[in-house]
Amino acid sequence: MKSLKKVVAATLVGAMLLPLAGCAKKIERIRAKDFENALEEVFDDDEYGSYSGTVYCFEDHYVIAFTTMDDDDDARDEWEDLMEEFEDMKDDKDFDGRSRLVDRGEYGYILLDGECDDGDFANGRGYYYGGIFYVEDELFMILTDKDKDDYRADIDTILRALGLPRP
Repeated sequence: MKSLKKVVAATLVGAMLLPLAGCAKKIERIRAKDFENALEEVFDDDEYGSYSGTVYCFEDHYVIAFTTMDDDDDARDEWEDLMEEFEDMKDDKDFDGRSRLVDRGEYGYILLDGECDDGDFANGRGYYYGGIFYVEDELFMILTDKDKDDYRADIDTILRALGLPRP
């Protein structure tokens, strides 16, 4: 009887953990042109620009940038710095809201929906909705700092167009 209880308990624990195993969405490389096309779903072509492997947005209340680094190691180093800043912010309880960090080696992301009170993280303080993403030699931020439905909808439109997870 005791061994039956152990088997049932182990099965129940496994069943509870199973849904958590596949929660992280894998992200693939994104070409700069695909990033520009996703921005065009929300912005006019004079509201974003590109220069030397970087695509960025000029609009107020958006922090949107796509950068192709020199190599995978450079991108990984930058990503590790961002993860450390994120973990420090969380440890210091300088973020109030929902967040998620995924790091799978060759790709990762940080999803945010809440108030940040850490000037070291993402170069600012205030509200953030969106994500910071890393894959191979690419880093990109797709965030708004405005807690309004239409700004969040814009970020969701871009993330959906790129096949990226949303907060």
